[in-house]
Amino acid sequence: MYRKRPRTRVEIYSDIILSLDKMGNCDRLSRLALMVGVPYDRLIRYLNELKNLGLIRWEPYSGVYLTKKGLEALINAQGNRDNLVLILTELVQGVKTTM
Repeated sequence: MYRKRPRTRVEIYSDIILSLDKMGNCDRLSRLALMVGVPYDRLIRYLNELKNLGLIRWEPYSGVYLTKKGLEALINAQGNRDNLVLILTELVQGVKTTM
């Protein structure tokens, strides 16, 4: 029986960014957790990590938004999840990879 491999942290980052792009902004974190497919407590941890990378702006009671850097990463990926994973991997590791 074929088992689906678990998503990497960077793939979850890209799913969060793509979901935020689809929603425009997010004022309900439980809805975002449902869309991304992660538990609420892990979503909080991932949002803090994305905030530290400068890809999102998140303040309690005001919602989650993509920053200019997050939008640029999304535009450079042309909305493609695989390209976004490569771009985010570069940001997280600090190393350039070729597309």
